[in-house]
Amino acid sequence: MSKIETLLLWLNETWGNRNFNYADKLLTEDATVRGAMTREPVSVGEVKEFAQTISGLLGPINASSELAVEQGDWLAARVIVETENPRDRTPFRFSDHFFVRFEGGKIAEVISQLDYFTLFENLGQLPPEALAACMTGETLDWKQSGLDTDP
Repeated sequence: MSKIETLLLWLNETWGNRNFNYADKLLTEDATVRGAMTREPVSVGEVKEFAQTISGLLGPINASSELAVEQGDWLAARVIVETENPRDRTPFRFSDHFFVRFEGGKIAEVISQLDYFTLFENLGQLPPEALAACMTGETLDWKQSGLDTDP
């Protein structure tokens, strides 16, 4: 199995089919994952918990590769995830960029940069065009959502 096939199998089986323990077959025991949501690399167990949390927000998931480059033990890939908002079944796509290191055919290290803005905009948790609004210097107003912490 190629490196991109291994990555997509991990994503589609664990996230797509919600078979979170399948990660044990494709990741080394001491594999680490890091990305925008983690300051430090996290363990396989923590990745399983994170996958359960995020996939619980989404409808069915299908990951495919738009671009993949392999060099030695490393894979660099742009992955497109197709899913839907479970509230209204509106389909949407978001991307993730991966650098993945392999040891003996298994995933040993993952660096991921998921497009959280697109993900959370399509789930209705961020307003449309939130990234563009942030780039103007404006702040997001949470008062309507009940998340206002001002006394």
